[in-house]
Amino acid sequence: WTQQGRIDGVDWHLEATGPSHAPAFTATATAHPAGAKRPISAQGSGASKAAARAAAATALLTQLGSL
Repeated sequence: WTQQGRIDGVDWHLEATGPSHAPAFTATATAHPAGAKRPISAQGSGASKAAARAAAATALLTQLGSL
């Protein structure tokens, strides 16, 4: 999407909750569609940082696909 010029970039925010021996991660991906007045955000969660990022990316792509 970025290489095609459809979005100006994606910002990521990662948050960990729960005990240190079993954290839960929540990732927020915020895209800035080219020409849009406001960004689009999506969240995902998982037992690992990678799983949370993947869930957020999937949710964001679903939203971007409906534009």
